[in-house]
Amino acid sequence: GARALLAPLQAVVQGDAPAQRQVQLLAAELALAAGDVQAARPALSAGGNAASPDRPTLLLRTQVLLRAGQAQDMAGPLQTWLATHPRDAGAWQLLASVWQAQGQVLRSVRAEAEAHAARYDCAAAVDRFKAGQDVARKGSAPADFVEASIIDTRLRAVEALAREQAQQAAER
Repeated sequence: GARALLAPLQAVVQGDAPAQRQVQLLAAELALAAGDVQAARPALSAGGNAASPDRPTLLLRTQVLLRAGQAQDMAGPLQTWLATHPRDAGAWQLLASVWQAQGQVLRSVRAEAEAHAARYDCAAAVDRFKAGQDVARKGSAPADFVEASIIDTRLRAVEALAREQAQQAAER
């Protein structure tokens, strides 16, 4: 149904550049939902700032490239976005998928944990951080001591937050 309404919507927004850009993104999202990666690509290349894309463009571009098996260059832009938007659970989850596709298991597990932490799901975040510690200990991924240290630090922080939330809940 949404695809049928796309053409009339495009006609309605003629002459309104910001609205046209939103319709382009919608068209790409609809194409992606239908499994048509090639149809989604043109909407992502038009408009937007390639050096520093807005969130919808960044996330949609990453999804398209992931489906096409070409997302290897998207980890950097996602990390840049997350440096200034650390509570963006969707971006963390997408970064986890990019790193998983690259075979970077430890980083992928940490990004999944960060996605849970951004949603304030402390129990799930702790679980994923502990899974990351297990991956680092077992050596099933190439040793990344910096990533393992980040996981240890974030685990302690999220565990402290979970204790704080539990205490607040008990006081109510």
